[in-house]
Amino acid sequence: MRRRVKAGRLTLPVHARDAVYDDDLLAADLEHCILTGEITSRQWDEKWGEWKYIIAGESLDGRVIDVVAKLGHNNDTVVITVFVIY
Repeated sequence: MRRRVKAGRLTLPVHARDAVYDDDLLAADLEHCILTGEITSRQWDEKWGEWKYIIAGESLDGRVIDVVAKLGHNNDTVVITVFVIY
């Protein structure tokens, strides 16, 4: 995931963009979390038949966030959603 993000391959579907906007975050915050955070959980998504990962880290302004992401079919990292923890 980190290699893909460093290469500019981060995809934010509409649901993820809404979550980013609602939590007053930027795509750069998600990139920072993925690049410096840690995968804390891997979950099998029965509906889509693929793994998704929960990455715990920080936004650029220091808020603790969780990014839920998966490896996309187009060699990208797809953000499913994001949560501000505090």
